[in-house]
Amino acid sequence: MANYFVGCDIGTSGTKSCVMAEDGQVLGSKYIEYPLYTPHPSWAEHNPEDYWNACADSIRASIQQSNINVSEIRGVCVSALSPGCILVDKDLNPLQYSHIWMDRRGVKQSRWLKEHIGDDRVFQLSANPIDPYYGTVKLMWERDNRPELYRKAYKMQTAADYPTMKLTGRAVTDFSNAALIGIAFDMQNKVWDTAMLEEIGLNPDLFPEPYACDDVIGEVTKAAAERTGLKAGTPVLAGGVDCNMAYLANGALEAGDWALTMGTAGCMGVIHTEPKFPRNMIIIPHTPDSRNTFASVGATIAFGSVTRYFRDTFGQYEKTFANDMGLNVYDVMNVEAAGAPVGSDGLIVLPYFSGERTPIWSPNARAVLYGMSLKHTRGHFLRALMEGAALALYDNLLFMKDAGIYMKEPMVVSEGGAKSDLWRQIVADVFGAPVAYQKDARGAPEGDAITVGVATGVYKDYHIAKDWVHYSAMNEPNMKNHEYYMELFQIYKKVYEGVKDQFDPLVDLVGRHQ
Repeated sequence: MANYFVGCDIGTSGTKSCVMAEDGQVLGSKYIEYPLYTPHPSWAEHNPEDYWNACADSIRASIQQSNINVSEIRGVCVSALSPGCILVDKDLNPLQYSHIWMDRRGVKQSRWLKEHIGDDRVFQLSANPIDPYYGTVKLMWERDNRPELYRKAYKMQTAADYPTMKLTGRAVTDFSNAALIGIAFDMQNKVWDTAMLEEIGLNPDLFPEPYACDDVIGEVTKAAAERTGLKAGTPVLAGGVDCNMAYLANGALEAGDWALTMGTAGCMGVIHTEPKFPRNMIIIPHTPDSRNTFASVGATIAFGSVTRYFRDTFGQYEKTFANDMGLNVYDVMNVEAAGAPVGSDGLIVLPYFSGERTPIWSPNARAVLYGMSLKHTRGHFLRALMEGAALALYDNLLFMKDAGIYMKEPMVVSEGGAKSDLWRQIVADVFGAPVAYQKDARGAPEGDAITVGVATGVYKDYHIAKDWVHYSAMNEPNMKNHEYYMELFQIYKKVYEGVKDQFDPLVDLVGRHQ
């Protein structure tokens, strides 16, 4: 009898599912997009039903493409962007659109937590900071601004929890998503601190029961089977956060393993078993042994999006040239950027185009272009955007080093920005560490599928993931360039210190005059 595994990852722009065979071959996959809603400044929402429809339809299409016997599917695992905040009623119907990780509306609630609970107390319990990013803050906003919905709510769910709930009829969560609901999640004991929740003024019953990421928490219901093409009774796992599953698929399993996804955002994770939690980072239990293993994550809001911003805002020439020559526009942009020297002749970009997460946690931070002269060209600007994104991540690395977290070399990179050899070399030079590239990185849906294989006993353990990791390129650091970047980084930090107090007044001024 054959063994097949279904993985599904709910993303910011769309959802991808896959059917994977026991030997790691993907037999079917499907990606489905959906809209992001921004009805007010600093808001970012999804319709929860888009999650379920995309999950169900992509699973059905993947099964059809794979042409397998659904009785031989051993289980299903869903991962997703995180945090999120979806309120569901007792009939498990959504009451509002989901606040997603980009949503910054909970500034007032964050300030209340800092004043009445305190950063130190929250960090000591949850290993995470206070910020509008976290799900508990988003839930506080719902309580304060839509009390009628809050009173109707039965449970809070995340973007991974919601489709898992639709598959099983159970409104639960996993340890990694619970960590990003945050604030009152006890990172060491993996439980909610109900006394703190009551002190905050939240109903502890709204918080979903957390499970290990690879726990089987239910089975596919008859209704979900009809919708997805799965067989009723198929085991469903608790699931996890998308970056966890991507790290797993990239072979980051053990203490010291180090991975970076160079996607729209930059997401750098280091795996560790000791409870050394660097401040201002995002800390989540890691899928392999989520009871005892952690990922310290440096997550910048803008990484690949900085070059997309250039393309869409200033890149008409590059787009026209690429179209006429039958080239990829990003390849054209890389050639331009490569024409500028290391350090972009002193042009520095603070890449805070949409505020920033780690390590500065500033919802109102804005991008800064510093040091421009008449000498600087489009190529300088492009390279400075790439360098600024790398310097922002390096800022996170220092917090991890200060906490004594061990990091193995090389750092494994994947996703969009990693396709650029120039950008990989910039990252290697800034970090002073070798960078290994996986051209065919397996990604979160296949990390989900591997988790199913382990949870259902088909795989002995998670080390099967390492067998499937193959580096297609290695970028060794140029230490002379690294020394230059370290001097540039000191200026980068001083620029930030010099302007950071002006971000809030600027945002307030713009808001009052719109």
